[in-house]
Amino acid sequence: MPHEDIPKALLASNNNWAKGEAAKNQTYFETQAKGQAPRILWLGCSDSRLSPETILGGVQLGEVFVHRNIANVLPSNDLSSLSVITYAVEHLKVDHIFVTGHTQCGGVKGAIAAKTLGILDHWLAPI
Repeated sequence: MPHEDIPKALLASNNNWAKGEAAKNQTYFETQAKGQAPRILWLGCSDSRLSPETILGGVQLGEVFVHRNIANVLPSNDLSSLSVITYAVEHLKVDHIFVTGHTQCGGVKGAIAAKTLGILDHWLAPI
């Protein structure tokens, strides 16, 4: 697909998905707008080959609260990670926290390689 067609295709796909959800359940979006009550917090890598929803098989939107970053680094001074964990535990009252990893992680490979990666060097330093 040509580069310039990607946004148009994504918008069309989203529109088709929304129409399909509304056809299956007329109150779907109204129900989703009322809030979320996930039982799981998923902390994982940003790798585009991974999707918690796919890996967990059949979970629906609203069932898993997700935070992802390169190499799933969770430094103690990262306000993004800390905010996600605090919100999930204190406000959403999740029952389970999954801290995940995967094979062939490019972030981990970058961290252990003897190369300079620019701004990524700072992020990957804890590894």
